Amino acid sequence: MEQEIRFCELDGRRLAYAAVGEGPLLLFGAPFVSHLEAEWSQPRARAFYERLAETHRVVRYDRIGVGLSDRDLPRPPTLDSEARCLEAVIAAAGSEPATVVAGSCATLAVARLGSTKPELFRSVVFIGGYASRDDIPEATRRSLVDFVRVNWPLATQMLAGLHDPRGSGDEIAALSRYLRRAAEPDVAAAFLELDLYSDLRPFLPRLTMPALVAHRRGDRTVPIGRGRELASLLPNGRFVALGGDAHIAWLDDQRDLHRALSGFLGEPPAAGENGDSPLSRRETEVLRLVAEGLSNREIASSLVLSEHTVHRHVANILRKLAQSSRAAAAAQATRAGLI
Repeated sequence: MEQEIRFCELDGRRLAYAAVGEGPLLLFGAPFVSHLEAEWSQPRARAFYERLAETHRVVRYDRIGVGLSDRDLPRPPTLDSEARCLEAVIAAAGSEPATVVAGSCATLAVARLGSTKPELFRSVVFIGGYASRDDIPEATRRSLVDFVRVNWPLATQMLAGLHDPRGSGDEIAALSRYLRRAAEPDVAAAFLELDLYSDLRPFLPRLTMPALVAHRRGDRTVPIGRGRELASLLPNGRFVALGGDAHIAWLDDQRDLHRALSGFLGEPPAAGENGDSPLSRRETEVLRLVAEGLSNREIASSLVLSEHTVHRHVANILRKLAQSSRAAAAAQATRAGLI
């Protein structure tokens, strides 16, 4: 497969995006800094996107100020300016609502745009995301921004080591070069400042579309507790803890992540949205996990619910389906196409 680079315009500036594959639109929000061509040349990145492109039209883009987009950044970025970039790419990439994948700080644009224009989204996936970085002391946040601005080459080495803790020396060096190619120091510092100081908590409860929050347990850039908090603020959020410790989606062992994405993207429309099922959306989600063999405690952790709430949902499912056991309910629902 080969990606196709295209451009759209926002406020007189060119915004670069790349597309590969065919099928439903799967749009990746822009990370901290990126470069569409340089990322595509990374074997692990290309393999990750090509696998998804077997069933979806995969679209990625560079923020204005980085990569192949216009590199001048006339004013500091804001949540609103980032949301407008995302909206412009969604409009340029296709007419149907998109499933948007937000890795790390791409959560900012998704949360802002999704809170005001949810009709643009079919569903969302957060990977290594967060609602706020107030877990980092103010002095540390400020020193990180200053470090990026005054010593970008050394800062990229530090960030590469955080993003890929098990990477070899050559892999860390390659990732560091990629970051330097993606952005100039002042631009990188401006985006890092926005990423570290934004608080998305007011917006996240308005994202009512289906949402998957996936987070690697050993992530050193964004601790997994930040991901759990993010999931807890989403009305239809489902949390999945992944193995590994890399922060970037296409690094580390991708099998857990691909399984989580396949299960989420391949789900049929929620039965509660058509008139054919007695189950609510949440009951359908719970029963799917029951069918996968998860215990009430594991389901509670996955869906960010209390164990008592899961027990109540299971009781309602058994009553509605007139079954006496979890296994029987799962089997009946599978035969009937309810899950």
